[in-house]
Amino acid sequence: MDFSERIISVRKAKGLSQEALADMIGVSRQAISKWETGEAKPDVDKLIILSAALDQSLDYLCLGIEPTSHEPPIASPMPERE
Repeated sequence: MDFSERIISVRKAKGLSQEALADMIGVSRQAISKWETGEAKPDVDKLIILSAALDQSLDYLCLGIEPTSHEPPIASPMPERE
C-alpha cells in the first residue's frame, strides 16, 4: 500500500468524506482528491496536520511502518548533577 492508498484507507475507516477531511486540514476537497490519486503530495506543514487529523503517525502515512508497542520512550529525563 502506498501513501495515497493509506490516506484513503484511514479516511474511510474514520468515516470521513474528502470534504470533511479537507475542512479539518484547511485545504480544498480537490487537494485531498489529488493526494489520494497520487497527483500531488501535501507539503510538510499539511502532512503534519493530516497525521494529527487522521490520528496516524508520519511513519505510517509516509512509509507504511506500523507502530509497535515496544518502541522506546521519545525522551528520558536527564539525571540531575550534584
